[in-house]
Amino acid sequence: MADDLILSDKFAPAALPDVCAPRLRVVDAIERAVRTRRFVYLGAPAGSGKTVSALLWLKQAKRPCVWIGLDRYDDVPSVFYKQLALGLYSVQPGNDGLRAVIEEPGFSLSPVEHLVRLLAEMTPLERRYVLVLDDVHLVENREIRKSLPAVLKRLPRAFSVLLLSRGVLPAEWAALGADGGPALLDAADLRFTADEIRGYFQALGRDLAPDEAGALFEATEGWPIGVAALAKSDRATRGGSSTLFASFFEEQVWNTWDESLRAFCVATSVAEQFDPALAELLSERADAVAVMEELARTNTFLMRLSDNLYRYHHLFRDFLREKAAEEGVDRAKLCKRAAEFFRARGDYTQALRFWLESADFKGMDTYLLLYLYESSSGSVADSADFMGTLRLDDLPDRAYRDCPPLHILALWYDYLTGQRERFEHHLDELYRALPRIAAFDPRFIESATLSHSIDHRTTIIDKARRFSKFGCLIKRFTPKGLATTLTSFTQNLPYPHRSNVDYSAIALEEDGMELLGKTFAPLLGTEWCYVRPLIPACFEYERNCLDAALAGIDEARRALVPENKEDGRVCIGIMEHAVLWQMGRADDAARALAQLEAYVAQEASQFLHNLRAYQAKLALFDADARAARSWLDEYFVVEAERIGLVRVFQHFTTARAYIALGRAEEAEALLRDLAEFGRGFNRPLDVGEAGALSAALLWARGRKDEAVDALAEALETLAPYGFFRVVADEGASVEPVLKSLAARIARPGYDGPLERGFVQEALLAAHERGRRFRGVCANLAAPRAGKPVKLSRQQARVLSLLARGLRTPEIAEQTGLTVPTVKSHTAAAYQKLGVHNVMDAVLKARELGLL
Repeated sequence: MADDLILSDKFAPAALPDVCAPRLRVVDAIERAVRTRRFVYLGAPAGSGKTVSALLWLKQAKRPCVWIGLDRYDDVPSVFYKQLALGLYSVQPGNDGLRAVIEEPGFSLSPVEHLVRLLAEMTPLERRYVLVLDDVHLVENREIRKSLPAVLKRLPRAFSVLLLSRGVLPAEWAALGADGGPALLDAADLRFTADEIRGYFQALGRDLAPDEAGALFEATEGWPIGVAALAKSDRATRGGSSTLFASFFEEQVWNTWDESLRAFCVATSVAEQFDPALAELLSERADAVAVMEELARTNTFLMRLSDNLYRYHHLFRDFLREKAAEEGVDRAKLCKRAAEFFRARGDYTQALRFWLESADFKGMDTYLLLYLYESSSGSVADSADFMGTLRLDDLPDRAYRDCPPLHILALWYDYLTGQRERFEHHLDELYRALPRIAAFDPRFIESATLSHSIDHRTTIIDKARRFSKFGCLIKRFTPKGLATTLTSFTQNLPYPHRSNVDYSAIALEEDGMELLGKTFAPLLGTEWCYVRPLIPACFEYERNCLDAALAGIDEARRALVPENKEDGRVCIGIMEHAVLWQMGRADDAARALAQLEAYVAQEASQFLHNLRAYQAKLALFDADARAARSWLDEYFVVEAERIGLVRVFQHFTTARAYIALGRAEEAEALLRDLAEFGRGFNRPLDVGEAGALSAALLWARGRKDEAVDALAEALETLAPYGFFRVVADEGASVEPVLKSLAARIARPGYDGPLERGFVQEALLAAHERGRRFRGVCANLAAPRAGKPVKLSRQQARVLSLLARGLRTPEIAEQTGLTVPTVKSHTAAAYQKLGVHNVMDAVLKARELGLL
C-alpha cells in the first residue's frame, strides 16, 4: 500500500469557509451532547447546516478528528470498513500493527473481522479524538448497519463519535453506547432563532430590526440554507432546500463568476468526489488545485476532505448538474474521461461505474470485461453488494441492446439476490443475443456458457447435451479455465453439489460426470480434477453411503494441485467433516474441522460467514439455545426481502436458530420462503431440507397432519435421486413424522409415489441420528391436554438407556437391577406414555421433555 493513501492528515475535517455564522447555541448543544454521551447522532434534512455546525464545534473543542464523508458507492462492507480502517490508521500512522492488518489481502473478504483486529492493535491515545461519519443516511446495507455499533463500541474510549445524517436514527443504532443510546440532535437544534438571524446579518454588515428578523425567521423557519440565501440575496424566498439554494446561488454567486470558473465546476460535478488529477482531466485546466483551494476557502459548497480529495455539497452538486443539462454540456464525454482515468489507475469498479453513467453503452464492453475478470475480490456477497450500487435494473433497454454482454452482469446479480423473473428475462435475452455477443470478445461467450449452466429451467445434463449451441461459438477457452478468473464458481457456498446450482440431476445419469467432462469441464480448468470425484461423493453422502462418500472425498483431496482455488479446498473440508461426523468418528471429525477453520482464517476468509453457519448448524442439532442466540447476533445475519443464493446456506441456519429459541412463527415463515426459493430455482435438496425442518416444526407444534404432508412433499422431491440424508439429519425432531408417514404409506389405499423401503431407510437413519442428538425442536413442546406425565427416576433412567440402544440385559448389568425389574420399569413407562414399543416411548418422552 502506498504511503500517500494513508497519510495522517488524509481524514482531516473539511476546512471552514472564511465567512460563516458562528452558531454558538448549536456549538454548545453539540458540546453538551458529547459530554453526556460518547455517541451523537445529528439527523436533519438537507441544508440544515449539519456539516458546518460540526466543523464549528470541532474548531472550538480543539480536538483532532477523523472525518469520513460517504457516498452511495461506499455502501458495501469492504469499501466502508476499509475507509474506516484508513481513517483510524491516520491517527497512528507509525503503528505497524495497524498497517499490517490494512494491507492483508483478506481485508476485503472479511472487513468487520479485520476492523476488530485493527482496533485491538491501536495503542493508548494521549489525546481525545473525534470520529465523524458524514452522510450516514447513505448507509443502507444491512450488514453495515448491524455491525457498526459493535465496531464503534470497540473504539478506544478516547474517541467520541458524531454521525451526521439526513435521516432518522436507524433502529439498529438505537442502543449504541452503554448509556442509553446516542445523544440525538435534529433540525430543531440546528435552526436559527430570530436573534441568531440578527447576529448573522450583523456579521455580514447588515442591521435588522427585531420585526425584520422575525419576518425572516417566518420565511425560512430558521432553516440554515434559507437563512444564508436570504442574508446574501436580500429577498425572502420560500421553498425547499434545493429551491432556496438555487435561488441564492443563481443570483448572488453563479451570475458573478466568470465563464471559466463555471465550466470548471460543471465539469467536475460529474464525480461524487475528486482529487486534483481527476479535476484537471475533467476541466482541462492545469490550475485545478488553485481553483479548488480558493473555492474551498471562500464558501461552504466545496469541501476539502483531505489534502488531495474534495467534494461538492450535495445541493451545489445537484445545482451544477442541472446547469450542465440546461447548457447542453456533454456529460457522457466527461464520464468517459473519468472512466478512462480510473481504468488507467487499475480501479475497474469505478471505471465501469463511470462508463455506465455516461449512458454510452456501445463502448462499455472493455470496461465490463475488466470488471468481470480483473477485479475479483473473492467474496460473492461483496460483489453482489457492489453490483447493487450500479442499479442495473434501472438501466434503459437500449443499454442491453447496445451492449448485449451487459446481460451477463445483470443476470448474475439477479441470480445471487433471488430475483428469479428478472434473472430469467436476462437469460432469454442473452440467448437471443449470442451471435452478437460472440463478436465482442471470446471470453463473453465463455461467460454466457457459464450463465447457461445456472439456468434452472433445464437440468445440467440437458444443458450438457445441448452444449454445442454454445460450444460452436467458443473459439478457445481461457487457458487456466474461466473459473480461475471469477469471484467464486461455487458462490462461496460450502456444499459443492448445492452450490451455484443443485447438481442432483447428474445422479440420475449413469455417465453424467463424463458428459460434463466433455462439455462444461474446460470452463473449470484445473478445478475439474477434483470436482470429478467430489460431486459423486456428495451424492453418496446424500444416500447415506458414508464409506463410499469418504472414499470419493479422499480421492478429490488427492487430486488437488497448488493452482486450485480456495473454493474446492473449503468444499472438500466441509464434506470431509460432515461424513466423519455422521460416521461417529468424533476425533477425526474434530481434526478435519480444526484444519478447515485454520485454512479459512488464513487463506479464505470469504468463506468465514458460511463456516460459522455450518458450525452453528452442528450445535443446533442439539437445540443449543446459546448457539442460536450467538448466531442471530452475528452482524451478517440480517432479514432479507427475498431469499438470495448468496446467503441461502445462512438462512437455513437462521431458521434452525429460530426453532431452537421457540420463535416458531418466524421459523415457519422463513422455511416457506426457503422452500419457494428451492422450487423456483430447481434446487431439490433445498426443498428437501426446508420440508424436513418444516415437518419437524409443525409436529412439535401439534399440527401433525400438516407435518406429515410437508415431509411427504419433501421426500417425494428427493426420492428420484435416492437422497434422504438431508431429512434424516433432523434426527429425533423428524423421526415421529417419519413414523407417521411410514404408517400412511402402509395403508391399503395409499397411491402416492413414495416407496416403503425408501421411507424406512430414512426412518432408520433418523433413529440412529436421534440416539446422538436431541434434535432442533427439543426446546419446543407440543400442546397437550390432561394431567402432565411424570416418570419415576428409575423409569426415566431405563428409557434413557433404551434410547441409547441398550438392550434389557445390558441395562440390568449397567444399573444393577434385575432383568424383571428393568422390564417392569419399561412397562410402567409405556403405560404412562400411552405407547407400546421402545421407539414410540423414546419419541413421546422426548416430545414431553422427559428425556
